[in-house]
Amino acid sequence: MLDSGKLGKGGGKNGDLFIKVKIDNDDTFKLDGFNLRTNLYLTPWEAALSTKVKVKTIDDEEISVYIPSGIQSGEEIKIENKGYKNGKGGRGDLILETKIMIPKEPSNKELDLFKQLKEESRFNPRNIA
Repeated sequence: MLDSGKLGKGGGKNGDLFIKVKIDNDDTFKLDGFNLRTNLYLTPWEAALSTKVKVKTIDDEEISVYIPSGIQSGEEIKIENKGYKNGKGGRGDLILETKIMIPKEPSNKELDLFKQLKEESRFNPRNIA
């Protein structure tokens, strides 16, 4: 039989045992209270056109997440109750921080398409107030 806590005074019951657990972040998830944070990498066309992407959770399940049209790099998407368990029957949230990425070595066709977009688009992010 395992007794926990210090011996009680005057023959009383044993006291409470308090255990402090330190959880290290890994390459995928960062713990923020009971919330889990992770990066969600998107292509420019996914961010511009909207899409659904598969995201792996801490429970090793894949969930489908809708990405709205026009989402910006750095915006967050919150998935409720997919974070860390709080020990009281609840959970924190999974927070996805969007990161819009371009290919490091784009193909000639991709470069041509980016050039066409540059010529067609009037968008300039440096002119946003």
